Amino acid sequence: MKITRTIAAVAVTLAMLAQPAVAVASGTGDDPNPTKNVATALDAKVEREYQLWLRRQGPVAKGAMRSGRMLVDAPYKYFYTPSHMQETNYYCGPATVQVIDDYWGTPATQTEIAKYLGTYTTHATDFSLVDNAINYFAGQNYVYVTCASLSDTYYRIQYGLLTRGHPAATDVKIDADLWPNYMFDHAGHIIPIEAFDWRYNTVRINDPYDEAYYQGGGATYGHKTYSKTVVASGIMAHFRHAIVY
Repeated sequence: MKITRTIAAVAVTLAMLAQPAVAVASGTGDDPNPTKNVATALDAKVEREYQLWLRRQGPVAKGAMRSGRMLVDAPYKYFYTPSHMQETNYYCGPATVQVIDDYWGTPATQTEIAKYLGTYTTHATDFSLVDNAINYFAGQNYVYVTCASLSDTYYRIQYGLLTRGHPAATDVKIDADLWPNYMFDHAGHIIPIEAFDWRYNTVRINDPYDEAYYQGGGATYGHKTYSKTVVASGIMAHFRHAIVY
């Protein structure tokens, strides 16, 4: 099954590359050879605040469903971001920035964002630049952070949305056998995170990629809710292990 999907994914990718520039993106437009994130004073400040916050938290399991019972006091936070479909087969990065930019106000175009990120010429987005792009276009103070483990990923999703108080972004590796809606594997895909709910162990993304545009693809576009384990595992399976919040 996995071999079939992988071969099919290659075929779909080749077909997408033959599409005009306005075709829906493949969700694989992240840079496989990125530069290292350049830490700033803001990055260091936010990381100190996170570590202090983390020491005050109990186990993540306290905010999980146990034996099918919902824990009504578990943390949760919902934002609703405007949806934007990525406009080329490698614009998942620019589209993600546009989604978050639009949450804060009138968004820049994906072409403008792609030029800022360098995606316009490289056909891939360096995820370590996504926080810079959001800050530039939306006038915010997002930072790039690295997750140390699966549980750290859960905490950082919670911290970004609930404590920092805004939608986040991440870069995931998608295994179609694990991700509902997806029919093909994707080595890297940049997506916005707009909600989490530890009462139900879920994370909601606003996916800029519509895999259903291609024959055999799944209905992936827009507001989609996944198991927190699926999303966190996708983050940790990607070589970045990173979130922007």
